Amino acid sequence: MKAKVELKSRIVAALRQAMRPIVRMAIASGISYSLLSRVLKRLYVDVAEQDFALPFKRQTDSRVALLTGISRKDVSGLRRRGEEEVVALPEVEDSVATHAVGRWMAGPPFASPDGTPRRLRYESDDPKQATFSALVRQLSIDIPVRAVLDELIRLGSVELAADGEVELVRQAHVPAADAEGKLALLGSDPAELFSTIAHNLDGDAEPWLQRKVVYDNIGSEALHTLREESRRAGEEFVRKANALVSSFDRDRHHDAPGGHRSRVSIGVYYFEDVALPADTHEGRRRKDGPPGRIQKKGRK
Repeated sequence: MKAKVELKSRIVAALRQAMRPIVRMAIASGISYSLLSRVLKRLYVDVAEQDFALPFKRQTDSRVALLTGISRKDVSGLRRRGEEEVVALPEVEDSVATHAVGRWMAGPPFASPDGTPRRLRYESDDPKQATFSALVRQLSIDIPVRAVLDELIRLGSVELAADGEVELVRQAHVPAADAEGKLALLGSDPAELFSTIAHNLDGDAEPWLQRKVVYDNIGSEALHTLREESRRAGEEFVRKANALVSSFDRDRHHDAPGGHRSRVSIGVYYFEDVALPADTHEGRRRKDGPPGRIQKKGRK
């Protein structure tokens, strides 16, 4: 029992490390914890239903609830709704930044009647004046005004003028032209790598190819050379892998070995993590930036 608990703890620690870049990308893309948790709950139900079904019995809500720890009521609702909810989730997601920009452009007092956004003072002693602080307060969110401003600046949606006013400079985020293709790889490539790792953790299965080279004391001046050389080596590896796998492709070679239709993927990747010294410009927190709360006159 103790060994099982220790194994579970180690798996949780590994998952935490593996999911960190996913959470980082989600935050950078404006995907909230609320949305991601709903997607994960849906995924738990799907995997339990499809991958852990008993061969001699219909998969019931009670069994899915037992496997996942999700309440039977929620399991029942998710199974009834099917995939429609998963498809709709990203379309209905609204971040705080989206709400702030939307309110800014919705007309007076933060924009002209035709929706042209006005430059706003960060804060004012006059409660009737349209300010950025007043705009954020109208959103009825439990997030400081300064935090909302920081995020909008990070996204490139607003700029802080020299006179301290806040200007909306970008009303929407336009993704790169090839973003759709990159997002397709995001869904497929990590899933394949994680599936390989999970397969190799099963001691009863014949291990699949999973190898990498790691050194932790490489000077940053060598990184450019390593990127270029590893790209060339990787491209050569992929060419050889393509020639190998395609020689067994039955669409091209009708005399290739038979059997059940199977999908094979062989990949290679490069990663670097630069440890910046704490006293470098990049390694320390910026001291300059947007204002905090503007103090009333007479206060220190």
